[in-house]
Amino acid sequence: MIVAILSDIHANFDALSAVGAELARRRPARIYHLGDLAGYNAQPEECIRWAMANAAAGVSGNHDAVACGRATGRNFHAAARKAALWSRDRISPECRDYLSRLPVQRFIEGGALLVHGAPSDPGRYVDSIDQAAQELSTLFASVATGPIFFGHTHAAGGFVRRVDGRVEPVPAKEFRMLPGERALLNPGSVGQPRDRDRDASFLLFDTVDGTATWVRVPYDVEAARRKVLESGLPREFADRLRDGT
Repeated sequence: MIVAILSDIHANFDALSAVGAELARRRPARIYHLGDLAGYNAQPEECIRWAMANAAAGVSGNHDAVACGRATGRNFHAAARKAALWSRDRISPECRDYLSRLPVQRFIEGGALLVHGAPSDPGRYVDSIDQAAQELSTLFASVATGPIFFGHTHAAGGFVRRVDGRVEPVPAKEFRMLPGERALLNPGSVGQPRDRDRDASFLLFDTVDGTATWVRVPYDVEAARRKVLESGLPREFADRLRDGT
């Protein structure tokens, strides 16, 4: 069975609409998200409602926690907090309730685990081999028989711990976890990629043979940028869409 894993949509409905069209073409059995439906961009309501209608399940991101009032965002940098609070003030009670009910982790088919940031801490970034090695030694990694899908860094790819204990990076192309291995796989960001490729990113996971395949989808970046600028959100978020950083 093929499932789709999406992360860090961040209120970018132009990117999400393009990804949705690609998903309709590929027809995965289920869609899951790794959180951060809100924040940064200008259409949180539309993105959350899309997730409510199309995702089988998901987990909460740190921006979602602020947008539903579960967290204050005081540990965010100023512009990020402004955007998260902007989302909070513009989403409906139904969307706020949906965000408030998202768990911080969830197991799915194939023994895979969904988290937003790190298995040990949903707010922690995993963006180095040393950090990945630490996370792959946690209880959650030992319990997960399939890959751990994580987001938060907005960079597609991941890390694998080989049977001999070596931890290596996983390029965002195609990857199959072999028996005895453990892997952290990041689908990349739908709404604000930071790996210098501004196309929206997600991955497909075959729960039978354990293969993950990354997919990039072009979308109307300029339309999304205009909405950010017209909304009064910080300009830096429009620039990040343009630059993929």
